[in-house]
Amino acid sequence: MAVLCFSGCASTPFIGQALTPSYEPSNVFLDEPFLPATLRRIAVLPMSSLTEDAETEFGRDALGPVLMSELGRVRKFELVAVSADELRLLSGRTAWNPEDRLPLEFFERLKEKYGVDAVLFSRLTLYRAYEPLAIGWRLKLVDADEPRILWAVDEVFDSRVPSVAAAAVRYSQDNSDGRSSLADPRSVMISARRFGEYTVNAVVQTIPGRAVAAR
Repeated sequence: MAVLCFSGCASTPFIGQALTPSYEPSNVFLDEPFLPATLRRIAVLPMSSLTEDAETEFGRDALGPVLMSELGRVRKFELVAVSADELRLLSGRTAWNPEDRLPLEFFERLKEKYGVDAVLFSRLTLYRAYEPLAIGWRLKLVDADEPRILWAVDEVFDSRVPSVAAAAVRYSQDNSDGRSSLADPRSVMISARRFGEYTVNAVVQTIPGRAVAAR
């Protein structure tokens, strides 16, 4: 009975999936077409969230390392992970959003301690770990000198949207090791971890490249 249920739940959303275009994040802001050529090192602050319930806290813990991993894979800059304890010592709080009233010399302190050129704020705006899965992200990359927002994305990935489902399954198919118990690409629709990996990859891929440095 469980097998039949899984089969039905997994297959129904994918009727005609081969003809369904993959979802592409569209709520993306770019200050310039390219990141500054001088941007070499960024501080990745601890992830925040809109709610503090146990499910969202679990989502933050699960997806924080995934975000760092995906940022590292794009190889566009060196990453410095700032821990919650380190951030509290520097600023008095364990998490910040760019919309917050930031402390004086916030960016100067980060630059002095870590030698960074920009700061990445990340916020989990939605985390629904049960079917239908849904995950929301709000990320902002802020220049540490001015400061100004260089890149930002604010997206919600809802597995009920056909283009999102198609993109998630294609991502799972392209990134499956074939050994997992969730090797079937369609299992991404019932695995919050795998679906979360897809959403992180999708938002990180919208980060532009760096401008070519003048010689």
